[in-house]
Amino acid sequence: MSEGKVKLGRFTAILDAYGAEPEHWPERERAHALVLSRSSVAAARALAQARALDAALRDVPAFEIDMHPARFAQLHGKIMAGVHSFPKSWMGRIFGIDLAPAQLWPSLAGLAVAAMLGVAVGMSGLMQLDTNTDSDDLVVSSIDIPVTAQ
Repeated sequence: MSEGKVKLGRFTAILDAYGAEPEHWPERERAHALVLSRSSVAAARALAQARALDAALRDVPAFEIDMHPARFAQLHGKIMAGVHSFPKSWMGRIFGIDLAPAQLWPSLAGLAVAAMLGVAVGMSGLMQLDTNTDSDDLVVSSIDIPVTAQ
């Protein structure tokens, strides 16, 4: 620590993270933490509780599975098959179709290009119709036949 002292809050965080054995504590804080544990009643109490917890955890027997290796391999295969068949994307979980991002981005890119093209055409006025003219005028103007006066 920069100031060279360990406060009680940091000391209890060290105990929670590393346990009661000082050799497991961060090296640069170890000496100051030991001084605090000897000089503070609250720190000594916290260290005693951490030691009791460590002892209780050491006394818990290890859980062992007594299973034939072939049966274990079969169970492992079933579990892994279930993991791989579960939909990974949010669309798979909601809609029942699993489109991974690698499969989804080309479609989204195409949609974005189409939307940008639509905005560009709309802003350019290429598709603008003059609504103030009659439909007959539109037909005549599109055919482009010269009209002669008789």
